[in-house]
Amino acid sequence: MADEKKRLVSIDALRGLDMVLLSGGAVILWHACRQSLGNEMPGWLAQQFRHAEWGCGFTCWDLVMPLFLFITGSAMPVAFARYREQGWLRTLWRVLRRVALLFVLGMVVQGNLCSGQPDQMSLFCNTLQAIAAGYLVSSVVLMFWGWRGQLASCLILMGVYWFLLRFVPYNGQPGGLFQPGNNLAYYIDCVLQGHWQDGTPYTWILTTLSFGAITLMGVLGGGVVFRMPGCRAVLLLAGSGVLSLGAALLLEYDTPLIKHLFTTTMVLWSGGWCLLLLALFHWLFDMLPGTGWLAWPLRVVGCNALLVYLLTNTPGLGGRSLWDSVAYPLLRWAENPLLYACLSYGMLWLVLLFLYRHRAWLRV
Repeated sequence: MADEKKRLVSIDALRGLDMVLLSGGAVILWHACRQSLGNEMPGWLAQQFRHAEWGCGFTCWDLVMPLFLFITGSAMPVAFARYREQGWLRTLWRVLRRVALLFVLGMVVQGNLCSGQPDQMSLFCNTLQAIAAGYLVSSVVLMFWGWRGQLASCLILMGVYWFLLRFVPYNGQPGGLFQPGNNLAYYIDCVLQGHWQDGTPYTWILTTLSFGAITLMGVLGGGVVFRMPGCRAVLLLAGSGVLSLGAALLLEYDTPLIKHLFTTTMVLWSGGWCLLLLALFHWLFDMLPGTGWLAWPLRVVGCNALLVYLLTNTPGLGGRSLWDSVAYPLLRWAENPLLYACLSYGMLWLVLLFLYRHRAWLRV
């Protein structure tokens, strides 16, 4: 068990990196780049801080959401090993409770659940809800199958989603359309969610197949980290990542890489990078001696990932997030945007450090 706890360092650190970027680190990098380049950032660099336009490739910012899903899956093998000791029914109850809470929290963050106006609410529209969907699918697979079944399930989910988008006609339209607001996944969202659809070209209900696939890639990666000797694990993760990237490049000739639809090409491409990152972090933090101090600042954030996400993404006062609603009155004197971003995130990190030292972690 001690060895497993040590191996969790890489997963906590990778989760922490993802949350740092999502909760303010990317803003700091943006302002740092702008100021260092005289406020004239090259277009290719500026694009890395934004989502790619529909069908226009992949940016660094596009990796943040799939990495969140992937890391959720990576921690599941050890968690489910503990759950199984408590019995099948208790495990199922834990899963359903977590899915329900994540779904409700997703509505709070982005679905206007607290607005008190049902006509302004959105039902399925947020990353936390995508995680809930991917977690539910992966939990069912984990409860009944080993790694072979998990791999087969991942491939089947990707294949089914590819087939449905590529060949199934809908509402008088032919299959194989990948246009904003005109594709099978969007049509299903509009039919099933009605006026609760969020009005964006992002898709969610049918796309649960892809959410499950990327989460299962994390489950498989986490299983490798926890069960296989270090060097073999790194090589297998890295080789799988390269293979996944290669498959994405081949599939792109048939199916475009579109984050809004989370196409199978997107799953393979983003999953490949996630596997390579896990290989790097496993080698760096679980195998190399004396690297714990590098992982520690990230673990402080990663161990309270849900709390960080809620504080920095839930709407607060004046159109700001909950955290900025607290930080801005204290730091309004910091007129330089880079200074403000650094001080605000420094305050948040100190709060997280206090919680980390007291083992006060928000769990659902």
